[in-house]
Order: sequence, then structure tokens, then C-alpha cells
Amino acid sequence: MYIKLWLPGLLKLLAAFGIIAICYLHFWFWNAVSYLEEVDSESSIYDFIVVGAGSAGAVVSSRLSENGSYSVLLVEAGGYPSPLVNIPLISGTLPSTPFSWNYQTEPQKFGHAASVGHRSNWPRGKGIGGSSILNFLLYVRGNKHDYDHWAALGNEGWSYEDVLPFFKKSEKNTGRFIDEEFHGKEGCLTVEDRSWKSNLPQAFIDAGLELGFHHVDINGHNQTGFTTPQLTSEHGARCSTYSAFLKNTHKYPNLKVITFAQVQKVLINESKQAYGVQYKRRGELITAIAAKEIILSAGAIETPKILMLSGVGPREHLEQHKIKVKADRRVGENLQDHVYVPWTPLVHNDTSASLVNPLNLMAWWDYFVHGAGQYSSNGVDGMAFKSSKNCEPDWPDIQLHFLSYSVASDHGICVRHLMGLEEKAWKEIFEPLSHLDTASILATLVRPRSRGWIRLRSADPSHQPIIDPQYYSNPHDIQVMLEALQFAQETLNTTAMKKHLRLHNAQHPYCHHFLVDSESYLECLIQHMSATLHHPVGSCKMGPSTDLDAVVDPQLRVYGIKGLRVADASVMPVIPNGNINAPVIMIGEKAAHMILEYHRNGSDQKPLQLDSPTFSQKIGDEL
Repeated sequence: MYIKLWLPGLLKLLAAFGIIAICYLHFWFWNAVSYLEEVDSESSIYDFIVVGAGSAGAVVSSRLSENGSYSVLLVEAGGYPSPLVNIPLISGTLPSTPFSWNYQTEPQKFGHAASVGHRSNWPRGKGIGGSSILNFLLYVRGNKHDYDHWAALGNEGWSYEDVLPFFKKSEKNTGRFIDEEFHGKEGCLTVEDRSWKSNLPQAFIDAGLELGFHHVDINGHNQTGFTTPQLTSEHGARCSTYSAFLKNTHKYPNLKVITFAQVQKVLINESKQAYGVQYKRRGELITAIAAKEIILSAGAIETPKILMLSGVGPREHLEQHKIKVKADRRVGENLQDHVYVPWTPLVHNDTSASLVNPLNLMAWWDYFVHGAGQYSSNGVDGMAFKSSKNCEPDWPDIQLHFLSYSVASDHGICVRHLMGLEEKAWKEIFEPLSHLDTASILATLVRPRSRGWIRLRSADPSHQPIIDPQYYSNPHDIQVMLEALQFAQETLNTTAMKKHLRLHNAQHPYCHHFLVDSESYLECLIQHMSATLHHPVGSCKMGPSTDLDAVVDPQLRVYGIKGLRVADASVMPVIPNGNINAPVIMIGEKAAHMILEYHRNGSDQKPLQLDSPTFSQKIGDEL
């Protein structure tokens, strides 16, 4: 009996380590040529330099390259993604591979008491496609009021009416249950309905109907309600921004992609003109020159780091690290993230929803032959949005993610470490269930008021920055999370959900002195079990010139520096109320459009010549 219980766990363990090992092998095999490729160490001139090939940078570089008269350099710190990253079901293992930066936050005062060191793990995508090669493929745009709020803050051109065309431009939606007028059909990014479903997604929808909510297209006319989320996938395989925008770079001979090249800083002369970047590749420092513009798309962590290393940031902080100040801006402030609390693991009443049996050869056959079956699922079977009692009714601040697996499902191999759970929490809550089929529901705070920051650890570009999201520093967030957990409880207590799931009755080891389901008990869960949804934004805030905290203007140009823009999640003034990959892709589309329009309308910038006095002066100024 003992062997029968734990043999599946052993097989899952071997399968997970096998996948990670193959990812490493694939990583180096796939990237051997690009890593060994020689790059001219002499300074080369391009019209545009894009730093970072992630969810926004891949879009920006691809769109700029569509104009064959411009030369574009794309500089990426990682390599090309392995084909294995395209299997949706293994997304939880990818942060353990070379495709992730694996940052960690500072210890949190509230919300991570059951995490190792009270820290939050922040894996971000490192490679062409960025976080779109390791996320959970969810296509969620946020709410129309998110973008109208951006515009109301003084960001002209960023209302929902303004950004909707750019969402639609990227999108090739093949789904059936959608509000047609809000979706694109001709874009590069395939968005589709999941090809495999257990009985759980319909049970979740039925639970919403039982509670009085509607089944909605959350990216359509009305966001409040229950849905089965769409995925950025094509025929069951991940559709990252690499797959959608950069896989066929041979179409653009004017686009040069350099991998394994970590940008050290942007070069800025005494006239406050950005004219190039310095990057390190295989131990060698190389300079590239931009005749027109440099676009930073390195993400909400690396972009502020690069700006500060370049002399753009808070004066006191830069002077502390003996960095010459080029522009005194609030770089690194306004950091925001979505946080969730997982409800006690739910046990399936049947095994039809099991997602993690490596012995199911038919599932492998279905996936690799037909692009269907369990391995085409990301495991997120349902999603819901609702407003808390003091929130606008059509602008929700609560989100539920319903998953057909839990932290226990992989025997503590990957998901536990993704959350950063300490040993006691794992042993007492999840390990006893690791031989069962489990599910979970995540109560998620999507309009947080807490703000954090990012700082340089040192002036050494190889050092990771200091990250402090300051979760729950605004007490309002705790109150909304309490309501989110109560909403999760209501959903689980419906007849529709009880047909398929039952609550695990073990009390949380840190909260045993409170009455289960009481408000005090839920507050204890928030204190101990909160985790990041991996959506950092806002660290290079977009705002009008009257906003002294703004780093970029509504055209995404860095204040005080000519020829330098930012196009990634860091420019968001306020985080959208949903998963952020689709909004970041939209930002890339809109940024490329604005850049092309600017230069089409007669920018007077002239290409630099390496032997020109102007260029020599720039180099002299930098030194």
C-alpha cells in the first residue's frame, strides 16, 4: 500500500527533474551558435537600439524593423528559448531553468511570514520573449477604467479608446466565446480557447451562475463575472512574443539580434543626449551607437537598474554610489505588484482533472501529435472578477484564479519553491496531500494601494538590485484581501463546486489558535501565505511634466534625456487589474507606433559617423 501511494510521487519527481535537466541541455544546445557568434567589438551604428527582447521589446524591435529603411539592434541578456518552454503544463518548472533571472525581494514586514526569510521569489524571463516564455499564458487585458485612469492622470493618448486598437493589432483571437468587437483577428499573437478541459471549468462557471454572476468575456464589454480564461497559445503550444514576433527574424535583414549581452549602461553626453549603449558579452565590453533613439525594454526591474547605472535616478541615491547624475528623476519608485493568498488545498472527488501524471502516455501522444490533451493546459481552469464593497461596481479589485492543481501536486519539487514556502508550511499543509489529486483557488488583490521601490545594490552592473515591494504597507489592501478570501469561500461552498471538490480539513499550522473561517483566521492566512503573482510594474512611472514623480512622458520619452525612451511594464503609472502580459505587449505596440510616427513626421536627428567631430565629442564627454 505504501509503495502504491508514493510511487506516483517518485515518478513525478523524476519527471520534473528530467524536464529541468532537458531544459538546461536544450538551452545550451539551442544557444551554442548564438553564444559563440563573434560580435564586432568596434562601435557599430544603428538607427535604433532596443534593450531587452521581452514581452514589449520583442514587439518594439519587430515593428521598427518592418520599416526596411531603418537598422535596428536588439540586445538581450539571455538566449533563445528551448522548444520545451512551449508546453503549457510545465510552466511551473521554468523558473528553475536558465530562462529566469530569479530575483528575491527584501524581507517583508507583512504577508510572507511562511516564506523562507520572509522574502518573495521574483522569477522574470531571461531570454528572447522575456517573461512570456515562462508565464502561465493567461490573456487578460485589465479593465477599461484602468486606462481611462491613466489618461485622467495626464497621460494623453492612453485612454481605453486610445489603447484598444493596439490590443487588437497584436491579437489573432480564434476563440468562440468572445465579444467580437473588442478583439483582433489578424495579429501576430495567437489567443485561443484551451483545447483540453476537465469537468472543473464548467463547475466553476456554474458556481458563478449560482452566486448570481454572469459568464463573461473578461476582455470584452464587461469584466465582472466568471470565465474560463483564454491562453496565448497556438494549437496547444505557447505563443510567446518570441514565437509571435521574432521567430522569423530572417524576414528582417535590417534587424540584428545579439544574445547573452547584458547592458551595463546607456551612454549619455554632456548635452543630455543618449547616443549608445555599453554591453558585456563573454567578458568583453562592447559599445553600440544609436543614430536616432534607444528604447529600454528590459522590464520593471532591469530598466530602472540600467537607468540608475546610467546616471538617471534619484540624486542622493546615485551620489551614494558615486554615479554622475545626468537627470534627477524618481526612478525605481512607484513599484506595484499583484499578490494572492491560496485557499486550503482542495481535494478532487474524482481523478479526471489530474494534470500531473507522467505515466499517462496518451496525454503525451495527444499533445505532441494533436496539440491537445492535458499538456496543452496551463492548469488555470477558471477566473473571476468582483468588486469589494467600497469599490466601483464595474471596476473590480478582486480576482479569483481557480487551478486544477495545488502546491502539493508536484510533491514540492517546483511550485513550493516558486512560492518560497518554508519547510514547516510544506510539511504540515501540503505534503500530506501530495499523493492525492488536488486543486486550489487563489484570492487575488488586483488594485493594490501599496507601493514599493527598487534601488541599486552597488554601482556594479552584475549585482542584482534591491527590491522592496512593501506588500500591504497600505492597510486598505488587507481589507480587500479579506473580502477576496470570503469571495473564494462563497465560491467553494456552492453546490456546483461541492460536486467535484472537498476542502482539506487541516488547520493552518500558524493559525491554529483562531477559529477556522473567522476574520482573525483569514488575517492570519494573509500574514503567512501571501505570494506574488509575478506582475511587477510602475518603477519608471509615466506622467505629465507636472508630475514630479514621473520618469517618462506620455510619449515614453525619459524626462531630461534626449533620444531615450522606455517601453515596458515599468512605465505603468498604476497597475492594471489583471494579469499584465497583454498590457505589456500593448505598450510595445503603441511605443513602436509613436516612434515611427515621430520620425515619419520629420525628426531632424542626423545619423552619426564614427569619425565625425560630433561623435568624438560625445565619446569625450562620456569619458
